[in-house]
Amino acid sequence: MKVISESFLRELFRKEIPETFRVEEGQILTPSAAQLLGERGVKIIRDEDRASEKLPEVRETAGDIPEPQYVVAGGGMLTSKPEHMTQLRGNCLVAKDHVRIILRGRLDSLQSEILLVQGKAHGSGLTNLVRDLGDVLAQARAVMRAEVLEEPLPEGLIMGLGAAELRAQSHHPKQYFGVDHLLPSFTMGEMLLTLNALRSLVREVEVAAVSAFRAEFGSERPDIIQALNRMSSAVYIMMLREATGRYR
Repeated sequence: MKVISESFLRELFRKEIPETFRVEEGQILTPSAAQLLGERGVKIIRDEDRASEKLPEVRETAGDIPEPQYVVAGGGMLTSKPEHMTQLRGNCLVAKDHVRIILRGRLDSLQSEILLVQGKAHGSGLTNLVRDLGDVLAQARAVMRAEVLEEPLPEGLIMGLGAAELRAQSHHPKQYFGVDHLLPSFTMGEMLLTLNALRSLVREVEVAAVSAFRAEFGSERPDIIQALNRMSSAVYIMMLREATGRYR
C-alpha cells in the first residue's frame, strides 16, 4: 500500500490497537492517519529512521533523562505540557486550536449563554421557561461529557420531548402552535430575541461538531451531531411557546 489513510487505520484497529505501527520505505502516511496514531498512543516506526539506530550509543544515567509524561498526537513524547497544548484525552496532547478543543470551547460558551438566558427568564418570572432551559443545559453538559470521555451519548428528553417530537414541532409550527414559522425581527421583544440568539449559537456549535468529527464518508459521532440539532429545535420551540403566550 503506497498511501496509508485514516480510514485504513480505523478498519485495521477495529479489533485491536497495537503499540507500534511500521511505515515502510516509500509509503506515505496521511496527516489525518498520523494524528489518529498519536491520539491512540501508537508509536510510528519508519524504515528510513532505522539507519539512526546504527549510530554510536550515547550512554546516560537514568537520572539524566526525564521520563516522558505526555504523548503528542501525530507523534512524539514530552516530559511536560507546553502552554500552547492541552489534553485531548488522558496524557495525549494536542494544540489548543485542534478541532476537538475548539468544539469544547464552543460547548463551554453555550452553557454560559444558557445560564445567562435562564437568569433573564427568572428575572421576568418565566418559571416554565427557566425549567425548559434547564433541560437544554443538561443536554449540553451531557454532550460535553460524552465528547471528552468518548462515551456514547444517551438519548435524553428536552421539555419531555424525544428527538422525533422535537423535530416534528419545530418543522410544523402551524400544526402545534397555530402560527407560521417565526421570522426574526427587532419587534419580537427582548426575550424572543434572546432565545433566537441562543438558537443561533446552538447551530454554530453543531457546525463545530461536524468539523470536529468529520470522517471520510460521514461522521464519527452522529449521536452528538443529532443531539445538537435537536437542541436548536428545542430552543426554537421555546420561541414559539413564548410567541404564543404559553410561558406567560
